[in-house]
Amino acid sequence: MKSRHLLLILLVLTACCCGRRDTLPPLTRPIPAPDYVGIDSNGFTLNGTPWFPVMLNYKAFYAEGEVVPAPWYTGSDVGSHFDTIAAWGFNAVRVCLDVLDEQEDTSAMFAATRRLVQRADSAGLRVMLLVKPPFDDYWRTYAAGLMQHLSDLPALWAYDLMNEPLYFDPVDKRDKQEAIALSRSWQQLVRHNAPHQLFTIATAEPIEVFEWDPSMLAVDFIEMHTYHPLRVQSEMWWYAHYCRKPWMVGETGLPADDDRVPYAAQAAFMAETYGYALQQGAIGYGWWEFQDCPTGVNFEAQYTGLRDAQGNRKPAASIVQKLHRPSSAQAEHRSAPPANYYNMLAYQNVAVVGRVVDSRGEPIEGAVVRGWNADWSIGMNTYSDSTGRFRLVSNDICTHYEISAAGRTKVKMDKSPSFPPHTALPDRSREYQQLPLLGWGDSSHILPTDVHRFAAQAVLKASLGNIVLKPLK
Repeated sequence: MKSRHLLLILLVLTACCCGRRDTLPPLTRPIPAPDYVGIDSNGFTLNGTPWFPVMLNYKAFYAEGEVVPAPWYTGSDVGSHFDTIAAWGFNAVRVCLDVLDEQEDTSAMFAATRRLVQRADSAGLRVMLLVKPPFDDYWRTYAAGLMQHLSDLPALWAYDLMNEPLYFDPVDKRDKQEAIALSRSWQQLVRHNAPHQLFTIATAEPIEVFEWDPSMLAVDFIEMHTYHPLRVQSEMWWYAHYCRKPWMVGETGLPADDDRVPYAAQAAFMAETYGYALQQGAIGYGWWEFQDCPTGVNFEAQYTGLRDAQGNRKPAASIVQKLHRPSSAQAEHRSAPPANYYNMLAYQNVAVVGRVVDSRGEPIEGAVVRGWNADWSIGMNTYSDSTGRFRLVSNDICTHYEISAAGRTKVKMDKSPSFPPHTALPDRSREYQQLPLLGWGDSSHILPTDVHRFAAQAVLKASLGNIVLKPLK
């Protein structure tokens, strides 16, 4: 423990001299260097040529002086797991090492993480490292020390400093400007301690725009996460057109136990989502996760692995090598959005309409409109179109609303729309987790394809009027 405390004191002094944003000039871009992954307007680069990460997520923990696999993974050797991942056809791994204890020896943790990256490198894998978010002084100092200790490892491709703020930010309802300022602070932490490595934050569904606005985060690229066949296309489409930054899929997956969901469907989902990501200009693709977790909190958390709980390979792992690797980012397709973009769950009962505009009355496209029913048990999203108009369809009447857009303020309101008394509300508790994972496409697709199924043209309507969003600086 004495060595740990001495190291922390040294790291604090180093941070004061080398990492403080009030004493050093801001650095907004990583410093290019041979063998390190870089980024430009077309995507990632490696020694002057395009590099497209096909990434697998891998859960790890620190224990007794080493980084070890998640306890539900069969086998205790991280290195052999990395060899397997590379043999499947992946060229990158996102190591989720964000569950840590302050009581551990910091210097030993640094050394163990270094060995982890070196072992991944020997398997031919580049590493994105998810670390404990540096919200407080202890973990900020830890992050600075870790980055300094690993800064000479080109195999360490990027730092992810926050996983899905929408779900895991310790501050509830964080102010949008505060989140932006935090990202700028973290950017400088990376720049001054790991000048050649990239920085990202892993965002979840588009309602992140209410607080951790991806268009305004000071990151090198956005690493977005999306699940469930009804959500994937619409969420990728929104990120592709409105996050205003290079973006990649960091997590997606379809749970499959070869009973409720066939293994063949999981492989088809991988192929379809990968192809759609390329079509929309993604600069990388990541799958959750390495192996099934038999104690996961729900079906999705248990069965998204590419190995089953006994360590047997699933068919989806066999198609990774067959996935087309683009030579550069594809052009974004500005054609019609996905079939269920404006009515994700095929709601049918009622709708609220309105228009999102700026202070001059000009339309704002791509605003995210979120509604909740009276007891907050069901929420649903839609988006404004090129004219600023939106149509939020639901099966239960919404009374709570939030609206925001990339680079804009947020509006919150409570309003009870006027519908005829005794309006019929069948299936009013529909929510996406209650819907089957399959059956939304045609005979050859997992993802939604039938536009008419999601149209809901005849529902009763009420109006929220004009919603004015101001620009954020």
